[in-house]
Amino acid sequence: MAVTNHTSAPQAVQGEHIMTTDSTTVHHSPNDTLRAWNRIAGFSGVAFVILFIAMGVAIAAAAPVFTDGADELRTWFGDNQGSIAFFNWFTPMVFGFLYLVFGVGLLRRLTAGDTSGGILPRLSFAGIVAQFAAGIVGMSLWAVMSLDPVLEGASDGLLVTLSALDAVVFFALMPWATAMFLVFASVLMIQTRVMPTWLAGLGIVAGVLPVIGGTWIFSGDPDSAVRAIGFIGELGSMLWVLIVSVFLIRSTAD
Repeated sequence: MAVTNHTSAPQAVQGEHIMTTDSTTVHHSPNDTLRAWNRIAGFSGVAFVILFIAMGVAIAAAAPVFTDGADELRTWFGDNQGSIAFFNWFTPMVFGFLYLVFGVGLLRRLTAGDTSGGILPRLSFAGIVAQFAAGIVGMSLWAVMSLDPVLEGASDGLLVTLSALDAVVFFALMPWATAMFLVFASVLMIQTRVMPTWLAGLGIVAGVLPVIGGTWIFSGDPDSAVRAIGFIGELGSMLWVLIVSVFLIRSTAD
């Protein structure tokens, strides 16, 4: 009796996964996707810090405030019209986008073990949105003060008033919004233990100090020790964003 060798085609067997050399199925687990988004959020945070420091060195650090007087304001905004116009469009599109991606990615990472019923993440996210809105308002005031009709036709009192409003936005409203994001996100860190508690402590301190430092606008002395406290807090917040970004990039959990 002849023996015939049969080569059968691959068949589906219940409960087994048969792979052939003809086709390979690649499965991506949900954790892989989540880790990818963690890295995107982390790199966005690093890019935000770099660009923020670059903008501060390029233009913001030299900007006058309302206590410098109308003549100084008129001269500086007239000399920096091009830079202000660029940053006025660049800031919302790039800074705002990077910061939102970082903030949302961080909060998604922290909500894994949230026991507040979503209250803490929502409060922290409200701080991100408020920061974005305050940044747009502040840069819009800068743009108004740099326009030729305003520089040439506005009275000294109006120019100083616009500068004072800008100072309130950047040194009072913005720090409060920043504090909302950093403090509530840091409380989430403590609650979930997703990131080190010392990092949460840094976030709380960095969130509170600029609020204290912003009170210089009521005394009218931008060179006071109180303003220096706020500056330390601003540096601390940038350091916090940078460290958190590194943790997100290196994250191996969901």
